[in-house]
Amino acid sequence: MSDPTAPPPQDVAKAFVDAVAWGEHHTVWELLSSEGRTVVLRLGATRGMDQALAARLRDGTAATAEREEFLTDLVSGLRADLAGNDLDTLEAELQDDPGGNASGSARVILVSPLPEVLALPGLPFASVELTEESDGWRIDRLIPRTSK
Repeated sequence: MSDPTAPPPQDVAKAFVDAVAWGEHHTVWELLSSEGRTVVLRLGATRGMDQALAARLRDGTAATAEREEFLTDLVSGLRADLAGNDLDTLEAELQDDPGGNASGSARVILVSPLPEVLALPGLPFASVELTEESDGWRIDRLIPRTSK
């Protein structure tokens, strides 16, 4: 069980997107769960990242320059996934979970609000999957919604 004073999943998802928008790459990495880090490193390896570098990043033994370059690339990729959305006005909505997040996981929908005069709900542009760890909610995945 996590710290009861820790922020709720929707606040963590918003903080993650804010960190992406502002280029706070260390915060992005800190907000990733252990599974989220594994997913990111696995994706990097499938896209040509050296396996030894991926192992050093996973173990926290990468050189400062290697880590900075990797985190900068990570934030750039996340920004590309979220491109075209106004990240300053987004709303983070906790998706209903019949178990009330008792499972230790949550899904947050990121929504771009529409002008109030339209009287329409906002447009969802991504979802964030989170896991509850001992120190609070952490990001497993960011899943952008793309239109064709």
